[in-house]
Amino acid sequence: MKLYLYGIIDSSDQIKESIYGLEEGSIVYNIPFCDIGAVVSKISPPIQGVTEGAVLVHEIVVEKLMEQFTVLPVRFQTIIDDRDSLLSMMQSYYKDFKDNLARLHNKLEFGIKVIWPADKVKANIIKVLKKDEQKTIESDNSPNKRFIEKKFEEYKIDKEFEAKADKFIKVMDMFFSRFAVEKKLEKLKTKNLLLDAVYLVEKNRENDFREAFEHIKSDNYPDFKYLFSGPWPAYNFVILSKKSGLLTDSEQTVLFDKVIQCQALVGAGSI
Repeated sequence: MKLYLYGIIDSSDQIKESIYGLEEGSIVYNIPFCDIGAVVSKISPPIQGVTEGAVLVHEIVVEKLMEQFTVLPVRFQTIIDDRDSLLSMMQSYYKDFKDNLARLHNKLEFGIKVIWPADKVKANIIKVLKKDEQKTIESDNSPNKRFIEKKFEEYKIDKEFEAKADKFIKVMDMFFSRFAVEKKLEKLKTKNLLLDAVYLVEKNRENDFREAFEHIKSDNYPDFKYLFSGPWPAYNFVILSKKSGLLTDSEQTVLFDKVIQCQALVGAGSI
């Protein structure tokens, strides 16, 4: 029987609470290695694809572990052949695990997505540029000149669009960064998704971080829509000195999009 791995924790003690794993009736338990542990449950049949139910069970287990331990979450559907293979992996990554557990102790991850009215923003830019154009006198209306002017116009629109995005993100990030120890920001993953960010926040600053979000949501940019998720374990802030398929990366966020629906969703429309 194989082992389904949920995460690495900062304890070699056994888990006192009864937590049920992915396979029906399977109990989650800790396999110790030195002063840390790997939390697993037994699993026999292979997992068929990614289902909402399986993802939710995985996340519920991780959330329960977070109540007691610092957790390094591993990739959904991480299955280890046997105990010896697991201990070998723990030995290989022991220093990395220890360093990350110390760095991420008492810290939580929060996700923020900001959707802006991209078409409206661009329309306003075009409107302003057209007013400026009307002030200029055309001395040459040849096809070549019109082509060059069209391309230059598109370039100016795109540059102004990027500049406005940077301005809005800077203001929002200013509020959130005051209460975060680390962050990762992605701008304009799509034209409507202005900001896709994750922030690492100390547990005792969680309320401050939430208040900053409420301030942004209520007092600024009424045409914007917001998605707030968390607290999560530090999916996006685990750093390994060598490549591994175990710990989460950007793909983990995609896998947990369904779980995010269970978090506070504020006017999140089509991105």
